[in-house]
Amino acid sequence: MKSDFRMQYPLWMMGFIVVLGMFLFGVSSPTTTIVNSEREQSFLLELGPIGGLFAIGAVILYFLMMIVFYTQLKRHNKKNPSEKISIFPIRPPEYLEQDEGMTHITRKASQKVYTFMSWSLPLLAVFAMFSPFTRIYTVFAILVIALIQYGIYYREIRKHLKEEDE
Repeated sequence: MKSDFRMQYPLWMMGFIVVLGMFLFGVSSPTTTIVNSEREQSFLLELGPIGGLFAIGAVILYFLMMIVFYTQLKRHNKKNPSEKISIFPIRPPEYLEQDEGMTHITRKASQKVYTFMSWSLPLLAVFAMFSPFTRIYTVFAILVIALIQYGIYYREIRKHLKEEDE
């Protein structure tokens, strides 16, 4: 079960969120110059050396991860033709509901995530409304909440599957 791609899916999403956070850090303090005159219209975006390294590195890492992710997804679909996963699923593919036991485990994990979200989203809204910080910190907070959400789900699923293996 540990090698099931659906089990690994939350880890992939956490990885993509971390890379997105790295990209966000890289582009969080660019210098912009906008020229809008009768003779010239231009937009110049300059990244600092560290910001540029994070932004470009994150884009490269993102594309590499997408290639590996897509390869893993194709492998899973080839091995499990009855449990194929779409590249752009509407329903999260990490739901493991092939029998009653797995449906129960998925339900418990989803309940924990829902409980977390019911507290974190209102707190995030208050933070966004009254925070003296720039908008970038609100985006970082959203990424952290998304990261924690996948972490809660993965930890709960792993805990139950570990108990089954023992």
